[in-house]
Parts: sequence; structure tokens; C-alpha cells
Amino acid sequence: MDEHYRLGPGDVLVLTLTGDVELAHSLEVTREGFVVIPQVGQLHVANLTLGQLDALLATRLSRAFGSVGKGPGTGTRYSVSVSRLHLNQVFVVGEATMPGSYQVSSAGTALSALYAAGGPSSNGSMRRVEVRRAGRTVDVLDVYDYLLRGDASHDVRLKTGDIVFVPVHGPRVRVVGEVARPGTYELRAEAAQRRVMVERILPPGQRAPEGRDRVVIDVSADRLVALDGGAFRAEAGDVVRVFPVTDAVRDRIAVTGSVWAPGPQGFKPGMRLSDALRNAGGVRPPVASSR
Repeated sequence: MDEHYRLGPGDVLVLTLTGDVELAHSLEVTREGFVVIPQVGQLHVANLTLGQLDALLATRLSRAFGSVGKGPGTGTRYSVSVSRLHLNQVFVVGEATMPGSYQVSSAGTALSALYAAGGPSSNGSMRRVEVRRAGRTVDVLDVYDYLLRGDASHDVRLKTGDIVFVPVHGPRVRVVGEVARPGTYELRAEAAQRRVMVERILPPGQRAPEGRDRVVIDVSADRLVALDGGAFRAEAGDVVRVFPVTDAVRDRIAVTGSVWAPGPQGFKPGMRLSDALRNAGGVRPPVASSR
């Protein structure tokens, strides 16, 4: 267990002292968050990390037993570990295979809860699994990052009452051909769906003498998902690029100046200047100046 693990009611600790004092104690954290150590007394440990507990024990044990530490020069050495973890009650909701309430280990993460619930359903997203705590989203997990790259940086440790929310999946494409992982993949929300670009190294027999060794192939969306045998086939060494959607916005105008509600508004065919002014709340009357 790492030093950042946070203790809670139900955890069981093992405290061992060796050297001038030979003792071993099993200490359960009570509902109130305390442990009671014989000859030392009551310690409040709930919400402390193991690192913080270690510093607290060094102080309190020294008061009871004299020279206490972890180095070879101390009269009494001590160690503390967690022998049993408490459970957290969490909820997996949305497009999970088996949504519901689950008890997971206090060391459990969003992936632990998602695994217990059978993972996202066929309708669920793999890109944006949200962890919600006390009414706000504390992190968003992209399951592909974990499955394909082993990146668990957004797989946060859960607390009692946390909600793991699986939204409906976004746009999907099917990757076929001689690739390592053929299958259906969910695009990121900002990915353009019209086309992808493939950079390909030409076979030696197709290369031009002046050094034209690579080509760029534009692949339309219908060839990505074709089921009639006409789907685009990738080759070894291909680099497939999926583009973001453009930042440009169509069918928009802006009304500025002396109107009640200046700003952008949608444009419709046949729209007149009077329509735009009416949408902007009308023209503001001139301000009369007083002398």
C-alpha cells in the first residue's frame, strides 16, 4: 500500500515494534476514526494518509517507549501496514452493462467500479467515463488510454458516495485490414468525420527515382465504414490521421453598436436587416444630453 493511501473506518492496521520493546498489535479503525494502542492511547487516524500516520506514530511511540524510529541506531524500531482495507459504496450509472450500487475496496478506482459493472454497454462511451463527487465532475477517464497505452493517470481512486457515469457513445468508425487492432472505435468528440488522411510508404517498385517514396491518401468516411468489401485496407507502416473539426462557424452574423442586445446571432436565408435588428432587441434611443 502506498504512502498516499487514506485511512478510514473499517481499515485494520498491524503495528510491530522490535528491539528494546517487542510488541505486535492489530488495530481496527473504529466508526469514529480512532485506533487504540496499548500503552500509547487513542489516536485519531481517519482521513490521514499512511505517510501522515507514520509521522504521528513516531511522535506518540517515542513518548511511551523512549528512543523509537526506523534506523539501526534506535532502541525500538517500528513498522505499520494495512492488513485489511475498508469498503466504499459507489454507484455506476448511465450506459453500463449492469448499472447499480457496488462495494469496492478503498484502494479501488474508476476502472475497478466499471469492471464490477461489466464495463460500458454496447450503447456506452469508452471515451468519457466521468467520476462525480459531491455534485461535480472530478475527473474524466478515456478507457482507450488505459487499454491501448496503459495510461491510468485519470483512473482516480474512489471514495464512498462517488458516481461513475457512463454516457452514450459518440461517433464511431470501423478500422479493418492488416492492422494490429481491427475493430470499431469511438472518435473523440472534436474529431472530424468527413475523412481521414493516410500517409503511406510506397513499396520499392513504386518509388520514383527522384525520391518520391511517400504518398498521402484521402479516405472518405463511407470507405471507413463500408460493409460491402469496399472498405479501405491499411498497410504496414501507414500513419492514419484524424482531423479536428474546423473552428469556422457558418450561418452567423453579428449586430453591434447601439442596440439592446448586441452580439452574434444565427443567419437564415431571406433574413432582412430588420429581422436582425429585432433579434437584437431593437435600436436604442439616443441619450439626451443635459446642459
